[in-house]
Amino acid sequence: MVSGKYSALSGAVAREQAMANIANNLANVSTTGFKRDRISFESMLRGSRQTRQTRGINYSRIRRIETDFSQGPLRQTGRSLDVAIEGKGFFKIRSRGTTSYTRVGSFALDQNGTLKTTDGFAVLGDSGQEIQLPDAVGKPISIDEQGNISVNGTPAGARLQVFTVSDTSRLKKIGNSLYTLQSGASEQVAESARVIQGSLETSNVNMMEEMVRMIDTQRKFEALHKVLKSYSTLGQRQSELGTVG
Repeated sequence: MVSGKYSALSGAVAREQAMANIANNLANVSTTGFKRDRISFESMLRGSRQTRQTRGINYSRIRRIETDFSQGPLRQTGRSLDVAIEGKGFFKIRSRGTTSYTRVGSFALDQNGTLKTTDGFAVLGDSGQEIQLPDAVGKPISIDEQGNISVNGTPAGARLQVFTVSDTSRLKKIGNSLYTLQSGASEQVAESARVIQGSLETSNVNMMEEMVRMIDTQRKFEALHKVLKSYSTLGQRQSELGTVG
């Protein structure tokens, strides 16, 4: 009986964690460039893993939390320094002394003409250096689909480069729309991605899909909670039987 009780408890805990993940996805349904997280479960029902790791108890737990990097819808803004990526890839920025990646292309020029994110992080070009446009402040800026930047109709000699990574599972979230690349993967220049000026990529969260997942997860949690209550009742009955006579 103890084994069944802990199995139900592990399942309930896993569903509670899944609910937190769904809630975070829903909270960011309107966040620019946000990518939803997906949870996969695993059960250790038999074999050496169950014997070694769970002492014979049939555990259910979260196996992995993965980020879904599928394309989100594009929203037109008409702003010259709002850019979106159509296809796979990321903009590269320098945040707090480290290189990071993002799909959020809401940029601005500081007083020195350095292209920066809304958080004040410098945007990096194809050479890995900060994009400097000292003569562009207050002037019309155009960016073509390859990321080449022109100021007042004249090429500025700078390019907003898009990069892909060899293994997106090695990207670690640091915030809702910013990632760092862990060891075991490398970056490459994106060949097929297009830069779309005057647009931003919206969240790839599907609200209806997340709501269905929330209802399903809640029902499973409630069922497991009922199982736990049943085990508690059985335990009380056993205690009462043990005191008879």
